[in-house]
Amino acid sequence: MYADVVFPLKLPPLTYKVPDDAPHDLKGRIINAPLMGKSHYGLVVSVTNESRLEKKKNIKEIQGIHHLFASESTLSFLRWLSDYYLAPMGIALKSSFFEEAVKTSVGPVREKLSNEARVKNNEQKMEAENSELSLVYDCIKNKNYKSFLYHAPSISHEYSLLNEVLNKSHSDMHGAIILVPEIGQIERLARMLKNIFGERVCVIHSNLTKKKRIDTIARIIAGKSDVILGTRSAILAPLRDISLIAVLNEHSPSFKGEEGLRYNARNVAVMRGFMEKSCVLLSSVCPSVESDHNSKIGKYMPIHPSPSPIYPFADFKRPKIKITDMKKEKAVAISRDILKKAKVTTSENGRFLFLVNRKGYSLIRCEDCGNTVQCKKCNVPLVFYKGKNTVRCHYCGHEEIVPENCEECKGFNIKPFGAGTERIKEELKEALKTEAILVENESLGMEQDPAITSFVIGTPYATKKLKDEKFDAVALFNIDGLLAQPDFRAYERAFQEVMQISQMVKTEGSLYIQTYAPKNKILRFIKNYDFQGFYNDELSQRKTLDYPPFSRIILFNIFMKREVGKFLRDIQKIICDTNTNGFELLGPIEIPSSLKSYKHCIQILIKSKDRKIIHNEAGELLKKLEKLKGIKINVDVDPLKI
Repeated sequence: MYADVVFPLKLPPLTYKVPDDAPHDLKGRIINAPLMGKSHYGLVVSVTNESRLEKKKNIKEIQGIHHLFASESTLSFLRWLSDYYLAPMGIALKSSFFEEAVKTSVGPVREKLSNEARVKNNEQKMEAENSELSLVYDCIKNKNYKSFLYHAPSISHEYSLLNEVLNKSHSDMHGAIILVPEIGQIERLARMLKNIFGERVCVIHSNLTKKKRIDTIARIIAGKSDVILGTRSAILAPLRDISLIAVLNEHSPSFKGEEGLRYNARNVAVMRGFMEKSCVLLSSVCPSVESDHNSKIGKYMPIHPSPSPIYPFADFKRPKIKITDMKKEKAVAISRDILKKAKVTTSENGRFLFLVNRKGYSLIRCEDCGNTVQCKKCNVPLVFYKGKNTVRCHYCGHEEIVPENCEECKGFNIKPFGAGTERIKEELKEALKTEAILVENESLGMEQDPAITSFVIGTPYATKKLKDEKFDAVALFNIDGLLAQPDFRAYERAFQEVMQISQMVKTEGSLYIQTYAPKNKILRFIKNYDFQGFYNDELSQRKTLDYPPFSRIILFNIFMKREVGKFLRDIQKIICDTNTNGFELLGPIEIPSSLKSYKHCIQILIKSKDRKIIHNEAGELLKKLEKLKGIKINVDVDPLKI
């Protein structure tokens, strides 16, 4: 007998001879076997009665056989991850907590969960059957696959819906995975889950210590914990029986991996639900364009809970959104309307949040020719720090003294341009004679310094650390920069970011958006909370341009340390020899490298309406590119950034 074994390395399956005394259920077990002169742990993915290799004399024998790690559905899931994301199966295995599982001493027999947690509650089941959410409960109870999409009026409504679903179906729940995009959201949900499931709950996220992560995986494999709450990686946890997978804030870009196995946890959740015959519940205050489209074509089922004290969304009020036109202002970072509102807020002991997409003071621009001072390596604008009189690249960390003259026209008319957190703080102090808290790297609660809590300044990312803080007013700067991104998802990201920020404003409060383009149609959709108008317009544009969800995209980033000339010629030859029937191939083009150890990067984009064609062709292209020496290739399937 021979076994195909996958190791948590960038390798395809390797074939080994099976010992005569091996158990009959070898498939899915952890084994250790010789590899590259050492003994390594791997996973048996298939067993045959003869080797696929012509020469059998060099095949080595499995040395040790350990506990069962993967069921048949888990193996199918690992193969899908590898095939879909064009990564070796070993990388998919490594991402699925295999190394933590190896370090556990858990045997193959799963311990039974407490009977108390599985007691049936007939009264709850009767309520569930009469609810509009009965389809969700039926899927959980009967272990049927279906994906549901809930467009929530607020984040609180998202949590309330999940709480109701879990409360009414927990007696039928054999296992659940709850995903959130940010670690900061875990604490509140963990309390809710533990009230329902007790010790069955465990948490997975990137801040866990190595020991805690190993202990958590051991509990999951043993069956002691079958309700998993976590960020992106939790969807790959080795849970064998799943009744429900819930993805909160499903639109969040944090669900997309940018290194290693570049998977989208939301998409993986839907596929895993399909394979495990599980109910999948997606929810968001502003669902992604793809999810909205999927609900329109019947792939996802939209759910609309009946109005109740828990879901009073029929009369749900949102803060007013006001667009301020900066074309009427003169050389200031904060408009007069916002300063007036800030002054009123202070007089009423309210709180005002200023959100800027950039740290530092500003950018630096030549007023004569319009040239912006940029990083020579990354080709991105350098950020001006006024206190140090330096400019810094936030990509590679390069820092230098502000240049005296313009590199383009050699003029000396160089001035700050745009606004960063430091400039907003400076202008607030000058206009209102008051200090403000600057939130950048640390979480600051409003109670920390009552004398200066009226104003808080920070980037949208940093202020996520403020958790559930609510403000009387919020001002958003640099929306024009978001809308001007050279990416077909720019408008979607801007719309979603504003909707997310609106959750930080009190219902009776106001959200101000500064812009130099007040007539941009996307701002009209935003101001009126016109979700359907936005989705219809965005889908129409993408259909015309043949972008997702009407096509599939795969991105190749090819990194090199030496000059690109020879590599570019080799890549162009490979592309010229490629038959592009059924798909579109764009590139190769040189772009700024995002890796410090590689100076250059060449990008290729493949687009097709046919998923099978694009994956087959991308796989063939990858094989050809991997024959080139001295390069590093990152393949991004369904990229969120182009």
